[in-house]
Amino acid sequence: MLGPHYHIERTETSPQIDLDIDTGTLDFVGRSLPPNADLFYSRIHNWLDQYISKPQKETTVNMRMDYLDTSSSKHLYNIFNRLDAVTEQGRKVTVNWHYEVGDDEMAETGKDYESLFKLEFAFIEVQDLF
Repeated sequence: MLGPHYHIERTETSPQIDLDIDTGTLDFVGRSLPPNADLFYSRIHNWLDQYISKPQKETTVNMRMDYLDTSSSKHLYNIFNRLDAVTEQGRKVTVNWHYEVGDDEMAETGKDYESLFKLEFAFIEVQDLF
């Protein structure tokens, strides 16, 4: 059983993760190309499986990522897929997709995810992600 608050420090190859059951907030900050993405993201999937069994009325996902490798992209897909189940319970899920000014590739990545899920996406262009 994971606790209500889950934190992973940011490294050169993996994002900082802050998950909070009480507020329904999930923060992802940094770049994601961990040596073992399955191992890294399995902890997040486990936490999410607990969360979606009893989610808050509103869930907010703050994405501040400047790079995703292919396996990380698949894990994000799985995360959004799990959160889609929350919307099916009649709950609101908002994804704040931050991207740096001029980073069209990350903006497009967010738009690709938006087209696949029922989640509400807000695209926020910022000078600095982190």
